[in-house]
Amino acid sequence: MSLALGKGRASTSSILFALATGAIIAAYATVDSMGVRQTGQSGAYTAWVLVLYGVFLPTAFLSLRRRLVVDFRAPDTWKALGGGLVAMVAYGVVVAAFALGPAGPITALRETSVVFAVLMAGCFLVKL
Repeated sequence: MSLALGKGRASTSSILFALATGAIIAAYATVDSMGVRQTGQSGAYTAWVLVLYGVFLPTAFLSLRRRLVVDFRAPDTWKALGGGLVAMVAYGVVVAAFALGPAGPITALRETSVVFAVLMAGCFLVKL
């Protein structure tokens, strides 16, 4: 909400987008928390979610763009693959935390860490 305010009065659309973002975060955190507790195994839950995403996302991309080209010689491809690997591990850690504790504080810490990740990226990755 503070980002939506900017220098003046917040527009209605900015507030609605901020509220929608919060609702979506709450929804996926709730689904992950309930899902890992239902399965009882954070590793299995994480693996299935990542497999489903691994099938769904390229399929959606191909249906919208009709073409997927990956150049393994490009340095940016390897950066993207490395970032994807780190993201998968981070997701697994969050799911494991959901198996051990309450979803509210875990979600708050998870989303706050995004802000710190952006700040660190601004300091370190921009210079690459």
